[in-house]
Amino acid sequence: MSRPPFGFDAASHERHHWWRSVLLKLALGGSMALLLWWVVGGVPGALLGLLVAVRALGQALAPDIVALGIMMWRLLRGLAFRPVQGRFYQFKGHRIRVEDDGMLRQRWLALEDVATALGAPMPAASLRRRGSGSLREQRDGIYVLDEVALAWLREQRSDRAGRLAHWVEREVWYPARGRKASYTQKGAPAGAPSED
Repeated sequence: MSRPPFGFDAASHERHHWWRSVLLKLALGGSMALLLWWVVGGVPGALLGLLVAVRALGQALAPDIVALGIMMWRLLRGLAFRPVQGRFYQFKGHRIRVEDDGMLRQRWLALEDVATALGAPMPAASLRRRGSGSLREQRDGIYVLDEVALAWLREQRSDRAGRLAHWVEREVWYPARGRKASYTQKGAPAGAPSED
């Protein structure tokens, strides 16, 4: 369980400051309405106090209402995009389904989507021979390990395969493994310090 950070928390301070300012504005508007009701008296004083308080509160709370609308829009947008968050990848107009491995820092690419983006078939039999865990069957098709797909694409001689290999390396392979893994696996320059 992570402990809260010590020291000044800007986000918490802003939340408390926002609530304090809203409560202060509401208190000022209510006191203004009560004052006018008391000075003028009766129903006309109550109506006049209510109109002045609503006008003052509307002007005072407008930035907060706009901020609330923006926050609600972002929240609804996040909920709408949650099913594809982190799994929507596209190469030159072709959607490629990518799944994160639950145990290891690696990703799986849908074989059919990669073949469609490449414009040529990717033989599952030759990919299977590269290792016992290179292919995985799921409900929506066969998935190939990102390292295996990258190695196979680099062996191809077409320009499109080279661009797709570069895209897989940049968008799928590097983000899954992080900077340290790419530093050690891709080969550090001679004499570079080791990263711990």
